[in-house]
Amino acid sequence: MTGEPRSANDGAPGNVVALVDARPDDWAHRFTALALRVRSALGADVSIEHIGSTAVPELPAKDVVDALVGVPLTKIDSAGQTLAAAGFVVEGRRDGHVWLSQHREGRRESIVHVVEAHGRRWERRLAFRDLLRRDPEARREYLAAKRAAAESHSSWDAYGTAKADAVQRLLAPAETSQ
Repeated sequence: MTGEPRSANDGAPGNVVALVDARPDDWAHRFTALALRVRSALGADVSIEHIGSTAVPELPAKDVVDALVGVPLTKIDSAGQTLAAAGFVVEGRRDGHVWLSQHREGRRESIVHVVEAHGRRWERRLAFRDLLRRDPEARREYLAAKRAAAESHSSWDAYGTAKADAVQRLLAPAETSQ
């Protein structure tokens, strides 16, 4: 795979998700800038972690940096409203989870997931990131699922749903041992 996207990657409905070779230095720098922006809006004591494939140095990814923001359960909605007021775009809400994005030049650049700090969603996303960082076989299996999803789906939602089985399968051994 080359370092160039195979197709459009702006996140608009109907556009195919593109994967690029790992860019660990660029993605780490972008996460640091994103974390500063989130902390500026929500306060210095907010928990924030770099998640998703851009947090795994050897893994090709969509060129979108994901951040996990942990707040008390009762503050999830207000944190989402504060980030929206700071210029982030609310993309969705469900019980205990608000996700927002920021765009540059018409392209989705980052996604911020606001969840309960140290709750189930928080712990599960960090466990998956850490698994991919330490286990080359898990990375290979997940990359195969990502490539298949990117090649066969034309929206962000469909892409995410297509990868969900692989995530569940890879996390299952750790979740059953708890």
